[in-house]
Amino acid sequence: MKEEKFWQEGMDGKRFALCLFRKVWVILAAALIGAAAAGGIYLFTALVLGGPAQYQVLSQYRIYFDKDKYGEIEDYYNAYTWGEIMKTDQVVDFVMEALPEDITKEQVKASVSVGQMNDVKIMPLYITTGDAALSEEIAQAYVYGLGEFARSIEGLSDMQCWLVEPAVPVARAAKTGNAVGFGAVLGAILAFLALAFLYILDDSIYLEEDFRKRCDAPLLGILTRQRNKEYRQELLTNAAFLLKGAGQLCLIEVEKGKKERDSGPSEKESEGTAQDLEEVRELLAESIGDKPEILRMAWPFADQECEKMRRGDGVVLVLPWGYGSGRKLTHILMQLEKQQISVRGAILMGADDRYLKAYYRK
Repeated sequence: MKEEKFWQEGMDGKRFALCLFRKVWVILAAALIGAAAAGGIYLFTALVLGGPAQYQVLSQYRIYFDKDKYGEIEDYYNAYTWGEIMKTDQVVDFVMEALPEDITKEQVKASVSVGQMNDVKIMPLYITTGDAALSEEIAQAYVYGLGEFARSIEGLSDMQCWLVEPAVPVARAAKTGNAVGFGAVLGAILAFLALAFLYILDDSIYLEEDFRKRCDAPLLGILTRQRNKEYRQELLTNAAFLLKGAGQLCLIEVEKGKKERDSGPSEKESEGTAQDLEEVRELLAESIGDKPEILRMAWPFADQECEKMRRGDGVVLVLPWGYGSGRKLTHILMQLEKQQISVRGAILMGADDRYLKAYYRK
């Protein structure tokens, strides 16, 4: 038996793609779960933890710079600069002159912001508060205050308001689609990485190459679910040459490692396995001219059984194709090695025809 290093074998890209295709539903499910989780968290944060509704007024101002006296001074202003200026006492003091006394400077400063400026001479100003009437009142006060501010400071000649819109509710949960998309992508990526990690640790037998990495004995052949004629002929040809002269052979069924031996196979599974072993027995008889004895067992083997296998011409392992098939194989090979029982070869049962066709293109 070879030293098992399936986690160090690297990655067969084609094999991985075919195995991944069989689990694509996991990625899709993870994407849906991620989308639902991210969307739910965003909606809860935006609607429940986002506080009371906010109302916003948009106004636009035309800024007039004193170019004759100060030159191209507008190059020193941008949206960030104006956003900070709008909250200074130099501006807010003028705004407060147009507001009733029950509105404080802190409310005004907290409400004002400047949007993206595509033109340094056009400034979009936003007033946002928890009350529509208050937002509109502060916006109107800025119309007066900015005009007075512009005429009081060097470099500006005037700031004229071109537009003041009515207060509208601030859109909440406006980026739900982005959150859902992000969650779906993240869920799919995490699922893909998890499947890739499990693939690296997977010791399953899907191909002849998988068996040869774990055992020095040859894989005599593969019997597919649809009993592909080409693979059947390969088995007959290989068995005729590799088992030539064998008088007594024992067939050992290797169950998948995930199946608990204490629970035992169901009646339907036992009948199917018996038919499979009988089919293997007939094929080997067709190849070597003598029907081998069928010995169905699982470890621990009895002393008499081990002695019988040692006296014979070795054993042929009958392996199940697919996930989990390598776990029990490793254990059986170790026990056979301890008992000095020769493994003449193995047969892979129940392989997926579409999987093999996609991999080998035959």
